[in-house]
Amino acid sequence: MKEISTAELKKAIVAVETERLKHPAKFRPDRTQRAGLQKSRKESEKAVSAFLRKAGLDLKGFQALQERRSAELERMVAKHKADAIKLAASRKGTLYSSIAAQSKALGDLASRSDFFPYPSFTLDTPFLIWSIPLADISDSAAVPFGSFAKFKFKTSQTITQKVGFYFYWPNPYQDYAVINAATFFSATGHLTAHAPWTFWSNSSEVYAYADFNLWFGWPTAVTSSNCASAFLGSTGAMGAGTTGGDTQGTSVSSGVSLNTTMFAVPPNTVVVFEVAIELDCSVDDSDGYIEADFESGDFRIACPVVVFSLLNSPPGAMA
Repeated sequence: MKEISTAELKKAIVAVETERLKHPAKFRPDRTQRAGLQKSRKESEKAVSAFLRKAGLDLKGFQALQERRSAELERMVAKHKADAIKLAASRKGTLYSSIAAQSKALGDLASRSDFFPYPSFTLDTPFLIWSIPLADISDSAAVPFGSFAKFKFKTSQTITQKVGFYFYWPNPYQDYAVINAATFFSATGHLTAHAPWTFWSNSSEVYAYADFNLWFGWPTAVTSSNCASAFLGSTGAMGAGTTGGDTQGTSVSSGVSLNTTMFAVPPNTVVVFEVAIELDCSVDDSDGYIEADFESGDFRIACPVVVFSLLNSPPGAMA
């Protein structure tokens, strides 16, 4: 089997994500319609603003009041984030020890011939750490049992953003290899959502999930994807004419185990393991935004290992 290049893997990741977007697991209204909705909302804002001004409302004074309130909310969220950064620093040693212990436990389990009747495998170093759509990863390391990434993502769009660790295994057997796979993922960071003051209500939301995806794609076309997912955290803000703008935040500090079963890999074909954080972002107004900070201080995401075992005995597996 030919060796896989980074370029080929990235191409396959894009193909998988493109196909997933056609059949999303989490249903939302058609995102392509949001641009038109935002335009009509802005036009309505102008009409209402002109009406209230003619009616005698001190619009500038009212807007200044809302801006002061919004600034105070932003200061509160910034203080909450600063506290989360301090807490992450104080817990850094404990977190790293926990990740290392979980990695060792999974590795030891995979190596036990008395636990799994057929061969088991440990993938301790990702082939690639990457984001899709492409976004800046400020720091990362692909090292045995200690891989991590740091990034900060901010957007005013309704979009799904992923940052992931990619491992792969070529099935060397002349028959299908049916596998059970498991991994451990940790995320420490902070989520912020801001919805501006508008006459009509608007919202900004972000949901963070840990995903464990499997698919095969070499030398055949990319197909047959399995996915396990775990909720990490979320926050949302709601802005409206009577209540003003809104800014909300929440810290994320989670370690989750993910697994999938009965995944059949065809003979002489590569299976890819994707362990990623998925940010599902929804922003109604172009002046709103969400921010996912997994970069500041000791914030980061980490995936130390993927382990899997054969559930069948392909010819040559027990040799």
